[in-house]
Amino acid sequence: MAAKPCCNQSGPVWAGSYQRGLALVAVLWVLVLLSLLAANLSQGSRSNAQLAQNLVAATQGKYASEAGMQWALWNLQQPPEERWLADGSVQLLLLDDIPVRVALQDESGKIDLNAAPVELLGGLFLAAELDNATADALADAIMDWRDDDDLRRLNGAEDDDYLAAGREYGAKDAAFERVEELQRVLGMTADIYRRVKGSLTVFNGLPAINPLYAPRLALLALPGADEGTVEQYIEQRRRNRVDGLEAPEPPLPESPYLSVGREGANYTVLAEAEVGPVVRARFSAQIQRRGRSAQGLSRIQRETEPLFEEDGM
Repeated sequence: MAAKPCCNQSGPVWAGSYQRGLALVAVLWVLVLLSLLAANLSQGSRSNAQLAQNLVAATQGKYASEAGMQWALWNLQQPPEERWLADGSVQLLLLDDIPVRVALQDESGKIDLNAAPVELLGGLFLAAELDNATADALADAIMDWRDDDDLRRLNGAEDDDYLAAGREYGAKDAAFERVEELQRVLGMTADIYRRVKGSLTVFNGLPAINPLYAPRLALLALPGADEGTVEQYIEQRRRNRVDGLEAPEPPLPESPYLSVGREGANYTVLAEAEVGPVVRARFSAQIQRRGRSAQGLSRIQRETEPLFEEDGM
């Protein structure tokens, strides 16, 4: 009679253990893959949620900033004694716990790129903490850019200088149309432009500035001006406006670069909304006032740089 194989012989027992081991490994790999898939889906969900939150915050900031600019437009339509002092002073508006900072700047207080004398332009660059040689070169280059001849000033730049620097467009030999055009002038850098752009305009039309609304840097550009006197004047003119008093006497009242008069017709409004700890919506716009009425906002554009000193300018 033939003998039956025993159930505990090594062959069959080993084969069963091997199959069970393979099944266990397969199950473990499936669990690992499922865990990775779940983690990836979770990360994707969090990323999508964060993107959605950022989009909502950006939209809120945009409309809050636009509300701030409309606030400034409304302010210009109020009686003169009730308007803000349009010297760039910051006003605060809260919209559903979103702080919006707004500043209104009368362009008559700024230095006009097309009318300012070289002394005032050079003084601006010195006030922006540039050395004498750089300040003189930039002031002369601006004069050469806007005049209609090909005669190079002592430290200026005409077509040959632009060509030597690899700029084929050369000197414009015509008036500036926008302040942004200053970035094309030979010697101008992004850092210098950032420092001085808030004190420059193409809407003043005079070779002088109105001290009642002039920014700090424009006042410091006056030959003979010092920082202490300028800071004191700015503080006093703001305090007098709040108290309903006449504006104080400007620094260097006999300066030929001052033009004391009424408010101008052109304004720049800056608005910045802060939504949460990250999102900043920054916009600028132009306003023109005729008589007692103020026209709508124009040239609304997004700004990438901080608008106010509180942001570290």
